[in-house]
Order: sequence, then structure tokens, then C-alpha cells
Amino acid sequence: MKLRWIGLALTALLVAGGCASTPQDSGGGEAAGSSGILKLGTINYIDTLNPFIAIESQSYNAFIMQYPQLVQYGPGLKIEGDWAQSWDNTPDGLKWTFHLEPGAKWSDGEPMTAADAAWTGNTIIKYGDGPTSALVVALNQIKEFTAPDDDTLVIEYKKPIGNVLAQMVQFYVFPQHEWSKHTGNKGKDIKTFQPEKELPTVAGGAYFIDQYEKKGTTVFKPNPEFYGPKSNAEAVALIYYTNSTSMIADLRAGTLDWIESVPTNAVDALESEPGITVESTGSSQVDNITFNSNPVKPQNRELLDFKVREALEYATNRQEIIDVVHNGYAKPWANLISSQSGDFVNPDVKPLPYDPDKANQILDSLGYQMRDGVRWAPATSGEFAQPAHPMSYEMIIPASLNYNGDRYFEIIKDNWSQIGVELKNKPGGDTSQAYALETAGDYTKFDLAAWDWVGYIDPDFMLSVMTKGQWYSWNDTGYNDPSYDRMYEKQAILVDPKERRDLVWEMQAKLGRERPYIHTVQEEIIMAYRDEWSGIEPDLGAYCKCYYTSPQKTQ
Repeated sequence: MKLRWIGLALTALLVAGGCASTPQDSGGGEAAGSSGILKLGTINYIDTLNPFIAIESQSYNAFIMQYPQLVQYGPGLKIEGDWAQSWDNTPDGLKWTFHLEPGAKWSDGEPMTAADAAWTGNTIIKYGDGPTSALVVALNQIKEFTAPDDDTLVIEYKKPIGNVLAQMVQFYVFPQHEWSKHTGNKGKDIKTFQPEKELPTVAGGAYFIDQYEKKGTTVFKPNPEFYGPKSNAEAVALIYYTNSTSMIADLRAGTLDWIESVPTNAVDALESEPGITVESTGSSQVDNITFNSNPVKPQNRELLDFKVREALEYATNRQEIIDVVHNGYAKPWANLISSQSGDFVNPDVKPLPYDPDKANQILDSLGYQMRDGVRWAPATSGEFAQPAHPMSYEMIIPASLNYNGDRYFEIIKDNWSQIGVELKNKPGGDTSQAYALETAGDYTKFDLAAWDWVGYIDPDFMLSVMTKGQWYSWNDTGYNDPSYDRMYEKQAILVDPKERRDLVWEMQAKLGRERPYIHTVQEEIIMAYRDEWSGIEPDLGAYCKCYYTSPQKTQ
């Protein structure tokens, strides 16, 4: 199926010093009332257009723009209706009814009805133990989706849950007439489907994607059938840059309109640039040091010891990371859940102070002796016996980090050398390559990695990534604790807010003690845009269709 461009011509120009193709307005031929093309620069990329295998937050932003959700986060990070006009539920909380915008259509003109939503939900549940595990966590305790008519979706729960709307933010509705072709092989085909090879995408949200380049330019065209507020721009071009220098130069030159993530070392210069506005705000991104926490990992098993990890946290200088890597635009953090989750954040889970003397005392007490500046783990016996060996490890550093991973690594390497722990940089490659190095089919092949998490407001998703059910999906540590899994399942069905919060706090405390991650900092979002654009909401990326639809040209 093919869709025509609606009055838009794009000319791809090679950007000097980078590898991005930059769309340009073609001779001022804007449609009436249009803001032209919004050109958005980024150093992050859309790793795939398939929601069942995507990792990068930029991909999730693309999904929100393309697919209907029942509800979404709006300004102020408050939940509001998207495709659903209203909703109600039975007193026992077991049946939720969503009343949808009538007469909706997919971008190819096919009717978009509640049957699409029911098919999507039931398919995700059907294959939730395998191919659709990445999205099934949002459908916890759902028994069945039904569509009594085109504009009504009914969701029946096995047990009532306390965060239905927050979970529905993560539920994307796919066109049944397109995606049902890819559910063969017991659902496994859904993970191999590549929508980027069948452009334009069939969308029901604010945009469809007409052009996709993983490390180039992806073009979002307004969906003429969209049920909600229309895009103010004639198109949104997301342009990937290999380096921030050329991206900033293009913003200054007017080739770009908006930079989504400004490198912290460029903030001062951009703030003094005429015609450019720089904004910073809190984000949900938490950077971390990831430990292989699989209890059956065969090598370097001393890293499974909670006390060893405690020593390594004492040896990690967060303030140096903040000053050098983030130029002050971050704060010390020790929790899987970001501060955007509000009261769900356990205030007692705090970063340990930088104290290498304390770290050395702990390792001394555990019998890790120093030899020529490097500590040695003593020999062990039993099922997982290993000979004495130096505390020397590789740390995977993905190339897809939105901060300077090599500098981050060098700081940690220097910090840990002061307590006799040696680190070596293992380049991780892009997102999928780095993730493959971590999981390696059985979570036994790596020791350490640097990465980050960008979570939702409700803590459920971030808590789910530590469960055994998310192995080979979101779980990047191999953490496997049945007691934690039981806690996760219990919090999901607590409808009393305080009871749920208390259990969520307990789960955070457990992770804080055991340290499958050393969380280092929570970053700020820093954006810059040209003053002829307004309506940009910095904190709504990957949360709201208005992130792309609201910006408009004022000059």
C-alpha cells in the first residue's frame, strides 16, 4: 500500500562533519496554516520500528506518534485521554470500559475500531511468555479484551489492579489488517517483522513514517485521518548526528530547528547565542553500572557478593561523574526509579558517599588481598569452584549512550583502581550489539556494563525489568530472585495506594541492598531550539503525541 506525500518536498543534503541527511523546505511552498518542516536533531536513534524488539527511548517516541493509545501523559505529566474520550469501571474494578473517538481510520483509510484494540491486546497476552514479552507487562492481570461495538473497548481483569490507566499508557494499538500477517510460527514472526521495510507505516496516531534511516533521517508525516489535535508542522524530520559538534553548528546556522539533547559542555555557548532558547528540566533517565547478577554465572563470581558491590559503590565518585561527564546537569542517584515517580521513590534508598577507605576496609575484611596494586579473589570450592584470580574485569560501553561513555568509564576505572580493582573497556557497539553482549543467550558471558534507564512515571515497568519473566527482553542483568518476582506480582494487585507504595518501597530497598546495578546519577534534559518555534514541551518526549504536534512556527 502506498500513500502520497501531501504537498511536501524534501531535499536531502549531506551535513558537513556529520552523517545526517537534512530535509529542507522546498522554495517556501508551505501549506496554508502550516509551520513548515520541524527539523529535530538528535544523537540518539530509532533502533527499530518494531515495538516488540525496540530498546531505545527514541523508538518509543516513534511508537507513541504512530499508534493509538487509550490514554497518554499530557502537560504536567497528567494522564489524559488519547483515543479514548472517556472511561468507567465496575465497583469491583474487574471490568473497565473505554469509549473511543467514533469514526476513526488508519492512515491507509481502513476503519480503526475497538476490534483492532481487542486483537492487539489479546495477541500480546497470548504470546506474552515469549515473543510479546516486551509489551505484556502493561497488561498484567488482564483476562480478555472485547469489542462490543466499533467505539467501545471492554477490558476484563482477573484481579483488580490499582494502576490501570498508568498501564494503559504503555498499550499501543496496532492495525489488525496489517500486523495479523506476522503472528505465525507461534507468534515468533512478530519479532522478525520489519515495518521499516514496508513504508509508509500504517498508523492511527498523529503521524505515519514515510522515510526511515536508523542513522540518518526519519520523516514523520501528519496522518490525515488522526482523531486528535493536528500537527502544527507540515512534517517532523528526526535527524541523527554522529557527533554533537555538527548538530550544534546546524542549529546555529538555522539548518536545524531543535536539538533534543544538548551536550552539557555546549550549554553556555548556546545560551549566549542570539535567537536560540535553552531549557533544562528533570528527566527520568538514570545512569548505571550494570552487574551480571545471574546466580549461575561461572566466572568472577565474587561480583555476586553484595558486600563486594557495596565496596564498589563506596569507590565510585558520583560527584566527579556529575562534574566531568554531565557538567553539573545531573544529581547523585541510587534508585532504579527516577524522582519523577514522586511518592513511589523510597527516600531511604540513597547513594553511598564516596569513601575509598571504607571500600578498602570491606574488601580487606572479605579476604581480597592486594598484589602489585590489584586485589585477588581467593580460590573457592563446591559447585561453582574457581581458582584464585585477579579482580580484573571488562566493562561493556555501548556506543549509543547519550553521554560520554568513554569518559564515564575512565572515571570509574580510576576510582576503582584505588581499591585494587582493574577495569578494561569493552566497546559495546550500537544498542542491539551491546544488548547481545550482555545477554549472550544465557547471561553468563559478561561481568559489567554501563548503560541507563528511562522509565515511566508509574514504577511498575521499572520494577518488572528485574523479574525472571523479562529475561531476554528487558532484564539486562540476569537477576533471578523468586521472592522479588512474588513481590512484583503482589504490588500489581494492590489497589490501596499506601499498601502498594509500601511494597514498592520494600522492593527498592531490596534492590538497593543487593545492587544488581550501581545507579550513579539522574540526568537532566537539556534542549535548545530556535526562537521562531514555540510550544515545545521538553519533558513530554516518549510520553505524548503533543511532543511533536504542539510545536509551531511563530515567525
